Amino acid sequence: MASTFAWLAVDPEQRRRMMEAVELFRDQGTIDDLGIGAIRDGISDTLFPGTSTLHTRLRYVLFVCWLLEIASQKDTAEQMAWAFHDIERDFIDSLKRGMGDAREGIIGRRAGRNLQRVPSAMYWGTLISWGIAEQGLSARDYFRRCVLRSDQLRAAPRQEEMDTPIELTPTGILPGIPSQPQDLLKSATFDLRHEEASFFAETITRSCAGTLLAHLVHRRPAAWTDAASAPLHLWDSEVRCELPPNLLDLVDLAERFSLIIQGANLLYNLLLAEAISGNAGRYRDDPLERYREKLAVWAGQVNAIRPLDDSDHRAIGRIMKDRRRAFTPSTQRFLTSWFDLSRTPHTLPDCEPARRLVRERETAVKGGRARLRPGNWKALDAWGGSSAVDRIEFRWIYARRHLQDIYDGLEAV
Repeated sequence: MASTFAWLAVDPEQRRRMMEAVELFRDQGTIDDLGIGAIRDGISDTLFPGTSTLHTRLRYVLFVCWLLEIASQKDTAEQMAWAFHDIERDFIDSLKRGMGDAREGIIGRRAGRNLQRVPSAMYWGTLISWGIAEQGLSARDYFRRCVLRSDQLRAAPRQEEMDTPIELTPTGILPGIPSQPQDLLKSATFDLRHEEASFFAETITRSCAGTLLAHLVHRRPAAWTDAASAPLHLWDSEVRCELPPNLLDLVDLAERFSLIIQGANLLYNLLLAEAISGNAGRYRDDPLERYREKLAVWAGQVNAIRPLDDSDHRAIGRIMKDRRRAFTPSTQRFLTSWFDLSRTPHTLPDCEPARRLVRERETAVKGGRARLRPGNWKALDAWGGSSAVDRIEFRWIYARRHLQDIYDGLEAV
């Protein structure tokens, strides 16, 4: 059952704790108050195609393929689909048994058979993006093809050893996927076998050539020896050190865009803090002081980097076009204005054009749901004291986990 909060009449300290609890359920990297999500996702897709913020562990890509294969042993496509529905949910217990106490990353660990978003839904885009599944293929398409293949085999004349093999309808799943482990449905782990890690390395190299993901599959930074020593950010020096010029330019753009756009979100939160200043006691600290301090630190960081200019704007436009993502004129105007205003970052907390730009942008993106819209007290009251204040990471933490799984698997005996 989905978690819900019943808002009761409570004292300010209780309400503060409740608001902080709500914040724990929010992914600060995906909140999009100012309509930057399409650019964030466009850059993320360019750096790490096939990844998603819904992903936990890489072996789920193979789990989905293996469970499809198991379900396809039924007689009809409908029976296969129902079997797959049940197997995906039963598989949660298989992972729990195999992982023991180390259960982080198990999809449905708490919901069990009641989970609504199953692994195949989360990872199907990866199967398509990495060429493991045919473009446009669905699970039901796969099952229908399996039935057709069975019919073709039954209808074919008996073959002698030297005869030409029967040409069967392809299943739509890439041939040569590593075979499933024995007792998969009894006990499973996230650890990749060497052959599986090699399969992913080859698949990513082929399907994602020229991306940072493909580069790092084969060029593990020397300082990255285990999960604990993995680079915190995709723009850290150990990641940059061996990048070709095109990837170095992209990583540089991602770093500077991440920092510059953070300022707009910090200013947005400062405006929210000012709007609720009469009821600031519900928070642990003074949000006005907090966001002015954050903006001061941010300004110092911005002064240390090269500003974003027209060439960067054009580069973002090319990324959006290549990834077939909308890059609307209003978004382009917002970026142009914010890039210019950010050239004097220390003035922004009290800069009226910057404040007006952020207010108007939120209204353009959210309409009547805008927190800064005059009179919209319900939306403003729901603000938990923080919204999208961290820098955009472009799915690095998810790509980093996938890469670590590959590195560990390649080292496995």
